Amino acid sequence: MPEGRERTPSEPGSTLSDATRETTRENRRTWDTWSDSYQRKHGGMLGGSQAEAWGLWRRPEHELRVLDPVAGKDVLELGCGAAHWSASLAGRGARVVGLDISGAQLRHACHRERVALVLADAQALPFADGSFDLVLSDNGAMSWADPYLTVPEVARVLRPGGQLAFCANSPFFAMCWDSRQRTLTPGLRRGYFDLHTSRVAPTAVDYVLGYGEWLRLFRSCALVVEALIEEPPPPGAATSFGDRPQEWTSRWPVEAIWSARRM
Repeated sequence: MPEGRERTPSEPGSTLSDATRETTRENRRTWDTWSDSYQRKHGGMLGGSQAEAWGLWRRPEHELRVLDPVAGKDVLELGCGAAHWSASLAGRGARVVGLDISGAQLRHACHRERVALVLADAQALPFADGSFDLVLSDNGAMSWADPYLTVPEVARVLRPGGQLAFCANSPFFAMCWDSRQRTLTPGLRRGYFDLHTSRVAPTAVDYVLGYGEWLRLFRSCALVVEALIEEPPPPGAATSFGDRPQEWTSRWPVEAIWSARRM
């Protein structure tokens, strides 16, 4: 397994602002509180034959073919939760580390014998430079930590030629989400140019960027985009993740799957 280590204050990504640290503490407390009910509600859809699948509608990886071959590779899953993805990739011969900010989430993953579990912040990864061939996140830490901090950290721990693959909310979701009604609306409810953070609970913040901002961030970190997948849900698809009206999701992308390569 890639070797974890403590940082020194002079290392990149090791110094976080007080505001970032407080948001991180809030998100950790929230996920520690949510964890058991989240796993009861969604665990069945996220595991088993759907472990290697993307997003709200669990699009199978064997159909989308987002990931590089994983056998013999060092893989890091950011925001692994119960580590369904991690365990499945380990079963295909990858050396996998599952990282999460929530100890309660990691307790749901503690039986994954072939996965090394790490309790840490994706905004300050406790790994040496060039430790991994693949970093992935399926609505995990790439959504629940600040991209302006996570993307440079991912680029740092990826080897040259390594892949970043992740699924996250689309800007359309962020702009059309009605937080009071807890549903998506046809009308825009916030501006495109002020996207970054959203308070999704009294003590929880998630993140989304516009497409151009993602591209500028990737480029600044020597990451080249190879794919962006946005598709409507399959006919008759269902999800356990709240109200996602078919009329809305058939017209606009609710999430985006990105693949980028470390130069």
